[in-house]
Amino acid sequence: MPHFDSNHSHAMQSPERPQVMVTSQYGELALYATLFLLLVSAVFVVNFILAQRSEAEAKQIALATQSARVWQTAEKSLRDAHIKVFTLDAFDSSFKEFAAAIKEFDQIQRALKNGGTAKLLGQPVTVEPVVEEKVLGALEAIETKWQSQREQFLKLAEQPSAVADTLLLERCVESLVHEGEAMLDANQRFIIALGEASNERITRLQALQVGAILLSLVVFFAMAIRLTISLRKRDRIILENTDEIIRQRNELASEKERIEQLLRDLKDTQAQLIQSEKMASLGQMVAGIAHEVNTPLGFVTNNLSIVERNVGILERALKEYQKMEMMLREGELSELEAQLENVRELVSRIEEMALVERTHKTLAESNLGLQRIQELVTNLRNFSRLDEAALKTVDLNENIDASLMIATNLVKHKAEVIKNYTPNLMVECYPAQLNQVFLNLITNAAQAIETFGKITITTQLEQDKAIIKVADTGVGIPEQNLKKIFEPFFTTKPVGQGTGLGLSIVYKIIEQHNGTIDVKSKVGEGTEFTITLPVKQAKQSVRESARHMQTA
Repeated sequence: MPHFDSNHSHAMQSPERPQVMVTSQYGELALYATLFLLLVSAVFVVNFILAQRSEAEAKQIALATQSARVWQTAEKSLRDAHIKVFTLDAFDSSFKEFAAAIKEFDQIQRALKNGGTAKLLGQPVTVEPVVEEKVLGALEAIETKWQSQREQFLKLAEQPSAVADTLLLERCVESLVHEGEAMLDANQRFIIALGEASNERITRLQALQVGAILLSLVVFFAMAIRLTISLRKRDRIILENTDEIIRQRNELASEKERIEQLLRDLKDTQAQLIQSEKMASLGQMVAGIAHEVNTPLGFVTNNLSIVERNVGILERALKEYQKMEMMLREGELSELEAQLENVRELVSRIEEMALVERTHKTLAESNLGLQRIQELVTNLRNFSRLDEAALKTVDLNENIDASLMIATNLVKHKAEVIKNYTPNLMVECYPAQLNQVFLNLITNAAQAIETFGKITITTQLEQDKAIIKVADTGVGIPEQNLKKIFEPFFTTKPVGQGTGLGLSIVYKIIEQHNGTIDVKSKVGEGTEFTITLPVKQAKQSVRESARHMQTA
């Protein structure tokens, strides 16, 4: 991170008053711009509403016109059929034309009144119901006339022409004679009312449009004037602070180089993200390892304090003995008996406390604790294998055990570990890389178990392939996530608890070992990962894998 001193920070700041002034001006301009955009948006909204209403009204007018046409068609067809009945001519086609027309007329009337679908020029269209009071009155006039004769017209239309009721036909024709023209007139008034209502609405919306446009122009010109004033004030401020700006520009030029360097560093840091994730799983185990080390270490520390106390007692006895020896040498026999008694008391106390034996026992226990710490450190070193960057033939069972040791603090509280090992499973591999794979799978298995369950680790040898299975009795993985778990950055953990790179790196490591990894899971029952590795790596694959490992 570059360091900015206080002098530089002050130099980069503008004078307080111009800064406040500019901020205020920008606030005003932002307000003007917002008002202008709102008004322009209002114009577009009105246009949209106008277009929507115009489309709906056009459909209503078209259907009303279609209604008048089909009424005329029904009237003409019914009159022709009536004439042909008495002239004994065939009237089947006229009657069918009447039936189709009168049904279409009824459908259009219901669609205009209640909304719905009707045919317009043979094509179905959806129309909204008429709601304007003025237009609704004209529609009600048509509806009243139609309802008075609807039943008999539709009844006649449903009858086959061959057995049509001539009396009903007579009544329908008579109804047409008396109400036909009135129906057409009512329909015409309805069409006119629709047109007038549409014109009135368009006029109102256009008035709103014009008002919004005029107001937006006023705001625009006000904004332009305010902007001009602001720019002039700003120009004056710039002219008054030219020297300061030049100096700041020079400083910015130097800072630019520093920022570019920061960007280069950032790219390097991003390139190390995958490597950091590789060590993240080990980092998560540090607390557990520290606990495993601190337990024997605390025990040893406590024992050392006991040994220190015991040594103090022995040291005091030794000093008293040395004092008695000095009295004997110098012939101070008067106090020798008292000194001898002191020595006897100390020796008696040491014997009663079994101080020497307890000290030996304490040191032996401390030695066991130190051996435990040494074992943990050795296993940790075996797990990391930082000195083994090349291919090496290792026993995978030992690698898995080392990974289990690293994850002990997490696993022991979550699951019972069941090992089904094939002895001496020797595989040519990059041990540290596979250790990372095992640690990741073991950690994920433990984290998937909500209370306490089982983690089963199985190793097998099938011809020239080593099979490693890690199964748990955790919550399982939903089917829709199974295909995504090996994708980079995919994670189901909460934000901050996972980067989504763990299994992606596992997949890449297994792939670089010319192996495969598969997963089976069932929600509520658990998950099983199966790794298949060649026992011996091909020479060409070894070179390619080594190159990948160096760049990973």
